[in-house]
Amino acid sequence: MSAAKPAIGFIGVGLMGHSMAKNIVTKGYPLAVLGHRNISPVKSLLSLGATEAKSVRELAQSCDIVHLCVTSSPQVEALMLGNDGLLAHLRPESVIINCSTSNPVPTLTLAAYV
Repeated sequence: MSAAKPAIGFIGVGLMGHSMAKNIVTKGYPLAVLGHRNISPVKSLLSLGATEAKSVRELAQSCDIVHLCVTSSPQVEALMLGNDGLLAHLRPESVIINCSTSNPVPTLTLAAYV
């Protein structure tokens, strides 16, 4: 018997992120997405079986793997840091995959926190 599939979270379901998230959910992985001001991609993913997390905290607490696909380093840092950020609420042994268009130097600095 195979192990259960990991719960995956996705933040940044815009043009590129939506396609990535769609591949995850259509392959049968449990997927939670964080809402976005453009609700169309979120609705599309919900129709395929994804769920919507109401906050970064909720997403971090419910997922084993979190994908980030946001526009730049300041957005990545805002999602990662602070009392309501990913780092404060991740499950033990969680994995963060940063697919954002961001500067690698701040990303390496953030990696030291994990």
